[in-house]
Amino acid sequence: MRPLVAVALAAILAIGLTVLAPVAAARTDGRQSFHGMIVASGDSGTRTVVDTLVVARGVVRGAGRVVEVANGPGDPENVSRDDLVFRRGRLHLVTTNISVTPSVNLLTCVVRVRIKQTQKIQGGTGAFRHAAGGFSGLLRGRGVAARNPDGSCAEQLPELLEVAAFSMRGTLSL
Repeated sequence: MRPLVAVALAAILAIGLTVLAPVAAARTDGRQSFHGMIVASGDSGTRTVVDTLVVARGVVRGAGRVVEVANGPGDPENVSRDDLVFRRGRLHLVTTNISVTPSVNLLTCVVRVRIKQTQKIQGGTGAFRHAAGGFSGLLRGRGVAARNPDGSCAEQLPELLEVAAFSMRGTLSL
């Protein structure tokens, strides 16, 4: 009977250490990267986010989604806000566009844009309520612009299809 008890205790100890090891080893500050994608449609005449994905590596690890948030009352034109949503909570992200390089093919109305950015994490919810961090990033977007009645590319309407891939690297503290 004793060997059976010893085996059971060893199994319980091994399971406990497996469960507790990631918690004990979890860092609360250090390097962080986020990579993701946003797909939007303007087919209806209004820009609608169809799907998003964000993958985190570093202090925060895992996959989540991006939720676009309305800007604050004092935000300048080159600032946007998003929430990075993970199982453990949301990270509040403030992005500032540093330089924008657009191009449009006037025959096909294919739009490309490259945007250098800086980002800040300013708090969050759940496990991320005290989060803070600084990042530098790049967004590469492609899309198809709607056409005006004369056949030219419509610059004032939402793109019929928009796919934006982003990456950002920096440090994060929880």
